[in-house]
Amino acid sequence: MLTLNRSVRTCLAIGLAQGLLLWLASALTEPGLQFALATAVLVGGINLVLLGSDVRQRGTAWLVLGLTLVMSAISAWVYWEGGDSLRSSSWLTGTWVCFAVVITYIVTAFILSWPIREGRFPRYEDLFRHAWDTVFIVLLGLLLNGVFWALLLLWGSLFKMLGIVALNQLFSTTGFICISSMMVFALGLQMGRDNDRVIGLLRGILLTLCRFLLPLSSLIAIVFTLALLFTGLQPIWATGYSTPIMLCLVAANLFLLNGVFQVGEQSSGYPRWLLRMVDLCLLCLPVLVLLAGYSSWLRIEQYGLTPSRILAMLLVAVMLVHTLAAAWAVVVPQRQWLWSLRISNPLIALLSVVLLLAIHTPWFSPLQISASNQVKRVLEAKSPVESFDADTLLYRLGPPGKQAFEALLEQVEQGRVLAEPAREALLKRLKDAQAGKGARDSDGRLLEWIGPVVEGSEQFNDPGIGGQQCLYPGCAMWAVDLDQDGQDEVLQLPKYSWSDPLYFFKRDAQGKWQRAGTYTGVENPLEMIEMIRQGKVKVVKPRYQSLQAGDEQLSPQPEIPPQL
Repeated sequence: MLTLNRSVRTCLAIGLAQGLLLWLASALTEPGLQFALATAVLVGGINLVLLGSDVRQRGTAWLVLGLTLVMSAISAWVYWEGGDSLRSSSWLTGTWVCFAVVITYIVTAFILSWPIREGRFPRYEDLFRHAWDTVFIVLLGLLLNGVFWALLLLWGSLFKMLGIVALNQLFSTTGFICISSMMVFALGLQMGRDNDRVIGLLRGILLTLCRFLLPLSSLIAIVFTLALLFTGLQPIWATGYSTPIMLCLVAANLFLLNGVFQVGEQSSGYPRWLLRMVDLCLLCLPVLVLLAGYSSWLRIEQYGLTPSRILAMLLVAVMLVHTLAAAWAVVVPQRQWLWSLRISNPLIALLSVVLLLAIHTPWFSPLQISASNQVKRVLEAKSPVESFDADTLLYRLGPPGKQAFEALLEQVEQGRVLAEPAREALLKRLKDAQAGKGARDSDGRLLEWIGPVVEGSEQFNDPGIGGQQCLYPGCAMWAVDLDQDGQDEVLQLPKYSWSDPLYFFKRDAQGKWQRAGTYTGVENPLEMIEMIRQGKVKVVKPRYQSLQAGDEQLSPQPEIPPQL
């Protein structure tokens, strides 16, 4: 039963303060201050509610203050870095929003375990409990908020039927949204914190699922690794997306493993042969991580560094440390099954926090590193001048990219780098990128025409034309007469290697380009783009024609006879 005891009143007061500060943040015009204040409110407020009276014990308040200041400072820098054109630093702001949640989650588990630690460091049992329980407690707060707002919307709708709209107007005000949402969320956190049995039951259900799924996940990893002995590695390099798939497989196994291992003192519940299969899987995981890392490294060697590739390599490094620690626990005799994970898991978690914080600082920004690397590669002739992506440097790497672009342009114009004709070719690419500034600044679309440019091509810069969004890495546009009527259509091909519909566009009598249809079944648009460049794609008439039955058109789907 919920009563307004001291702890509930305290959490409501914290929620009220959070709501008022968020309301204040929404009124600020400076992005850095706005998001720094919002970060401080969320990070500090959630920790205060979860800790309760424990915040006053053993210097825990200083840890909360330190985490809040660090997260707020990075938020301020990240959003100030974007200035008035946040789109230019969208990668940085996007990754920070995502990884700020991860950092807060990891550090919060350590802070919650700090007041009840034994010795200098928190106990693994407490870290495990808080790491799993915090997820369910936060979800409970979000669920309570969802139900609360559903009831308010119902309330407002009922009175709107009576002609009373004052409630709807009140519920839609920024102040009411901020204050009520944070107070209800804080109350939900308090309810989850006080109901240990419910949270423990949910944790137990999830851990049971982990115990059931780990053997299947282990089997998948083992079979895939053994299959590589027969297929070779070339199919992996050819996909273009092998790194995220293999890392997802490794991450799934590590997550399920920790759900089964728990605190390491209880039995896994598996028979001996099943334990050996899990052990074999753990020995396979470092191999998969190394393959994922090598796959990313091949692209770095070929195309240079980008923020996404830097992030991929950091994730590979963290995964590799995790898998090596698990393999070590299998190979070296332990007090109990995988006992050394009790030491390695907290250390790797803190290492992950340090790395994620570092890449969102001015000193280790992937935007800065990528811009310097791209310029260095073209000046050292590691990247051909003809394929130098000046658009990415200017429009996709934030302020560091713009600064590197301007410095490179100045050096090329003054003749201080490269020799003719490479310098002239590079100058043309830089000038072309500069000339497209207006369109790309407004919508961010990157379009490359294969062959001649059609009349009215500027219409494709408008996202409202439909088709692919054509954000980085952009789209290739190919003018081709698809219906053999003497007037070209335009085929749009996204520059990535997974299957997706290809849109084509037709020009009407008024000269306006409109989306006319799609092609499906294309496994790899990048391969098709290369085939178009080589002249290997042509328009062919279908063998079987469509049927018109009234207003309905029937298209044939020929069957391919089996090969004998």
